Amino acid sequence: MAHVTPEVALAITRQKARYGRYADTKQWDKFAQDIALPDARFSFYDTEGKLLVAGPQSLAFDSAKGCAAFFRKFFSQFQTQHNFGPGDFEQVGPDEVKAVFGIEDQIMSKYLGAWVEIRGGGFYHETWKLVDGEWYLQDLRLERTYQKETVLVKIGLAVAGLLGISL
Repeated sequence: MAHVTPEVALAITRQKARYGRYADTKQWDKFAQDIALPDARFSFYDTEGKLLVAGPQSLAFDSAKGCAAFFRKFFSQFQTQHNFGPGDFEQVGPDEVKAVFGIEDQIMSKYLGAWVEIRGGGFYHETWKLVDGEWYLQDLRLERTYQKETVLVKIGLAVAGLLGISL
């Protein structure tokens, strides 16, 4: 395993901080343009290793814009908080770094508060690429290690899935 320089670790950590801030402050255009490559892949897995779904939508995306468009709509009525742990980095090429970040997140309804809430955590497994002197996400895979949701969330997601409603 090749270690990264402190400058590379700092640059990627800064981008990861922006990822969370742009998501939590609903800056989806910046999220799609400044953090990831246009053809970046994003996938989100539950605690059993299955791809997460929201209604009929599987949480796997083949572009930064596709990911941002889904979460722009999905998070529009929610307050969110993403907290990341320090990154574990491995240089796999001169322009490529593998990184793992711990995460804890919380999603709560703006209007119903703790009645509609998801809390969880896990690890992001990521590939970052150096393009024109800047580091960008090429691939992101969230593997959740725990998740707790309120009964209203479980009911809402089940009904949306049955009715084929995209959230």
